[in-house]
Amino acid sequence: MVAPSIDMLVKPSNIAGNAIILDGSDYPGSFIPGAVHISYREFVDINNTACLKNISDIARILGDAGISRTDPLVVYGECQPCGGGPSTATYVYWLLRYMGHEDIRVLNGGIDAWMEAGLPVENSSTTRPKSTYSPAFREDLYANYDYAKSGKAQIVDARSVEEFERGTIPGSINIPYDEALDGKIIRAESELEGIFSNLTKNKPVVVFTTTGTKASVIWFSLDMLGYDAKMYTYRDWQKAEREERRQLEEMNRSK
Repeated sequence: MVAPSIDMLVKPSNIAGNAIILDGSDYPGSFIPGAVHISYREFVDINNTACLKNISDIARILGDAGISRTDPLVVYGECQPCGGGPSTATYVYWLLRYMGHEDIRVLNGGIDAWMEAGLPVENSSTTRPKSTYSPAFREDLYANYDYAKSGKAQIVDARSVEEFERGTIPGSINIPYDEALDGKIIRAESELEGIFSNLTKNKPVVVFTTTGTKASVIWFSLDMLGYDAKMYTYRDWQKAEREERRQLEEMNRSK
């Protein structure tokens, strides 16, 4: 399999010596030497798992971990509740891009690829001196309900076929997130082009799953191929739909 040509992905042997390695896993059992650990869940509002914490809180979390926006980063990690694979890494990658981070890559294959390369692991993560993370918010990377409903974008439901058939955003195309994966590795660029052949590059794409974690795999793959892609969540859509129905019912009762 030929690796994608764009340098959003990096192999263990190509990680720059000055890069900070960030593990976004839930409860990792081992770490790449020198890796900083921030679970992707720390960035999510625990009262609404479809929403991120506010920008200032995310910036504080990153700064407290010793990361600034100008630092070169390599992200890896697995989401065990998601069934494994790189969705944690791609989600954290998207989040950091959303915060304005530019010098960032995903370790293709994660810690498994690291160990398969014969490289060592450690039992604990690294603590860095605190820094200041100054975000440059990228609003264009996240869709809201009105935009998803507007018809301005192609909508991709990255959930399973079964979930898609039980209900989805009207007009969505179903591309399950794991179609973009070869095991735990992002597929080659030529393979991804075939998977996304029903999409056009001259129109934006909104990608969603229930909370967005798995959607990030498709978002990452589309972004790597040059699509104008945005993330969204089905929970936000359902919440907004319920609110619209409630308001309509109130209006009808008041007539």
